[in-house]
Amino acid sequence: ENHSTRRTNGAPSRQSSAFTHRTYLNQFPIAMAPGIVATLSDCIADVRAKLHGGDTRTTLVLALAMFCAVSPMDITQLLLVLFGAGVYALSQPFNLPVGRRAKRIPDAGPPGKHAAPTVQRRWRSSAATPASQRVATHAPCLRSLKPEAPAVFAPSVVPAAPPTFRASGWDAEVEELVASLMPTPESEREVERLAAQVRRVVRRIVPEAEVVAVASSSSLRSRAFGVAVPDVDVVVSCSPDLLDARVARGNGKDGRHVQKVAVRAITDRLVATGAFKFRRSAFSAQDPKVTLLATDLADSVPFDLGVNSATPLQSALLVSEARRIDDRGHALILLVRRWARDRGLCHSAKGHFSLHCWTLLAIYFLQVDDEQVLPPVHRFKLASSLAGGAAEGAPDVASAVGNASVHRRSVGALFKDFVAFYASDFDAEKEAVSVRSGRRASPSSRLPVHVVLHEDGRTREVAPSVEDPFEPTRNLAAGTTPLALARWREELGRAVSLLSRSGGESSMTELLEPWVPPEECSVAAEPSSA
Repeated sequence: ENHSTRRTNGAPSRQSSAFTHRTYLNQFPIAMAPGIVATLSDCIADVRAKLHGGDTRTTLVLALAMFCAVSPMDITQLLLVLFGAGVYALSQPFNLPVGRRAKRIPDAGPPGKHAAPTVQRRWRSSAATPASQRVATHAPCLRSLKPEAPAVFAPSVVPAAPPTFRASGWDAEVEELVASLMPTPESEREVERLAAQVRRVVRRIVPEAEVVAVASSSSLRSRAFGVAVPDVDVVVSCSPDLLDARVARGNGKDGRHVQKVAVRAITDRLVATGAFKFRRSAFSAQDPKVTLLATDLADSVPFDLGVNSATPLQSALLVSEARRIDDRGHALILLVRRWARDRGLCHSAKGHFSLHCWTLLAIYFLQVDDEQVLPPVHRFKLASSLAGGAAEGAPDVASAVGNASVHRRSVGALFKDFVAFYASDFDAEKEAVSVRSGRRASPSSRLPVHVVLHEDGRTREVAPSVEDPFEPTRNLAAGTTPLALARWREELGRAVSLLSRSGGESSMTELLEPWVPPEECSVAAEPSSA
């Protein structure tokens, strides 16, 4: 009885165990189908490799392992696994290789010559594969099989052309150009409309923000490099704490980081509306900014967008003060900025002076010139308080400036003297551009001097120092590069040569011919010479 009882009591246990085992076998292959499919695919690839290599022992071991893996399955499970393996194999040709780049290693070559770049590729291999065979032989990279094509400069669809004039004569052409650069009521309305569009988008993010758009010249006049160096600035002003809370979500590391995060967020919202197009960014500049193109206006207007950027507002303030004091000062600033833009001298991302620097260069020349067209900045009514000067009691600069003993020159004559001054008279090692003091003197001890190291690693050159009148310890020309200095001297020499022609043959059209890189000039000249 005890024996039968034990068998009777044990029978349900054996049946339950068999049922559980059968259920597990039914569920196991389906649950692990992706892993089984991948394993089978790897095994098939290894078997194929071994068959090609003639390793019979490894092939038999792998075949036996596969048989043991699939023997517990029924016909339905085997069909499912084979179907999945087939689908996996068919989908492999459509899977493009995406991931880490292949490691480039130098190939052995003759001494003294550069070896062709090679690619080291690693393949899946079984544990039985010798270590010497686990890394494939070094195959030459595709780039080494085909020589790199030389740079080809295609002509622009709408090439920039120099301005043409109805008037004849240097002074007449200058007056016509300056009149076209002066802001007009129509251009001011376009700038206000641009500010309103940006304001509507910005206040959805930060309702307390203020948006201001400034333009020192007419924004409706097309010009060379107009998109690369816009003449319109849109500044979003808001408390850094509010920007940190609303935009950076309290994760701002410092004020500059919050500026960058805010510029990115606002740019994303503007581009999402479809009325703006992104052109470029300059987050490494002294004032982080992006360049956008407003396409909904009558004429697509490029502009720079910044957050809490003081430079555009300060530059606009100085230009307005120069215009209030003497119209010739404003006209010379516009002419200098236009010349620097057309000749490729104001792209700060490439190490050139910014438009704000060229504005200060023009003001400084007008201050130290014999005629003394403009006074020091501390005597400007509106800018004196920002520059740290005495605003109270400042005399009326409109009546206090100027040297009565010097003949009043035209804007064209002032521009000729401007390029001659910086080409031959100005010494960057002994003099600093300081519109705050308005006199020729050596750089202040508080102003850092920027020394440029040339490509040879030995030649050093002192770059012109441009003092920020609102922050005297800041050198606005600190990012000047050796190429920018060479272009500075080249363009000043070219302008002096064009403007010193005998017989008054100076031409504004020739002076403002858009600058083209030397490589593009040589490539464009080859067909004509042939």
